[in-house]
Amino acid sequence: MSKLLSLKKVSFYYNKGKPILEDINLDLYAHEIICILGANGAGKSTLLKVIAGIAEFQGELHFKNNPVDNLNEYKRNIAYIPSNHLLYDILTGKENLELIRNLWDVPKKLFWGNVSFYSDKLGMNQHLDTRIEHYSEGMKDKLFFIGSISKQPDLLLLDEPFMSWDIQSQRMVIDLIKKYKEEYAKSIIIITHSEHLRETLADKTYLIQDTKLINHFSS
Repeated sequence: MSKLLSLKKVSFYYNKGKPILEDINLDLYAHEIICILGANGAGKSTLLKVIAGIAEFQGELHFKNNPVDNLNEYKRNIAYIPSNHLLYDILTGKENLELIRNLWDVPKKLFWGNVSFYSDKLGMNQHLDTRIEHYSEGMKDKLFFIGSISKQPDLLLLDEPFMSWDIQSQRMVIDLIKKYKEEYAKSIIIITHSEHLRETLADKTYLIQDTKLINHFSS
C-alpha cells in the first residue's frame, strides 16, 4: 500500500506559548480512512488545518513521499471541508460549484460528471439552480461536500461532517465514501465525536490527548 501523507514531529503553538500539538507523527496510506477523536479544544481541528496547509506549524509534512513545498499544488490534490460551509448566499448552488471548480482549475468534464453523480445520490439535483439563501443548513453542507469531493482529491479532510444531514443522506454518504476510497485509491481523515461514523468508516482511530496523537485502536 502506497504512503500518501506523512507528518513528522509536527508541533503547533499559539503565539509561541503552550503547545496545542506537540511532536505529532502520522502516516496515511491509499485506501485508508482514519478517524481522530479528542475532547473539545484538544487540537483536532487545528491538526486538520495543519494538514490542509492553512495553519503554520513546526515539523515536516510530506505528500506522496515528497516535502510539501508548493502549497497551491498540494491543495489541488486535497479537499478540506470545515465544520462551517463556505458558500455565497446570493449565488445559486450551481454558481457556487462553478466557483469551486474555477478556484482549483478542475477539468469541466470530470467535475460536472462527479457533481451530477453525487447530487443525484444526495437528492440535490433539483436544488442546484436555487440561490443558497433559500437552502437549509443541511443543504448547504451537502452542496459544499459535493463541490469538494467532485474535485476527486487524493485526500479528503472532514471536520465534524454530516451533523446537519438527514438520516437517509448520512447512510448514503457513508456508502459513497467507502466506495470513493476503494475505487479511486483515495484517503480520508475524519474529525468526529460520532461513534457511528467511527465504527462504520474508520480503518484506524487516533486520539489527541495532552498535545499528543495516540494510536487509539483499529477497526
